[in-house]
Amino acid sequence: MSHYDEAKRLRVRDNALAGVLSVLPAVMDVGSPCLVAQTTKLGIYPAGAGQFFACVPVAVLGTEVEGGPAIFTAQTSTFFALNLGAVVPPQGTNVVVTFVGNRWVFRYDA
Repeated sequence: MSHYDEAKRLRVRDNALAGVLSVLPAVMDVGSPCLVAQTTKLGIYPAGAGQFFACVPVAVLGTEVEGGPAIFTAQTSTFFALNLGAVVPPQGTNVVVTFVGNRWVFRYDA
């Protein structure tokens, strides 16, 4: 096999692979990162629903069996998430936060 044939074979293979990869993002929508968090208070707890709330990530533990209880363990790092809901969550409420654009958000409507 000549160097020309080998180069042509590699070019054809690369073009075929590039064609497959260009379709994958449309097929595999991975969505946005989500995690369980718990609202907390750093200073003055927000009084309005559409505000940023201090949150800590929560580890969800427990034996994975049908009907088994979960154990929620708050972590130590703090971040802020915007409440898109209409109700102020009580301090210490577990919420599911989603990363949208460049902000964490959650919805709490009680």
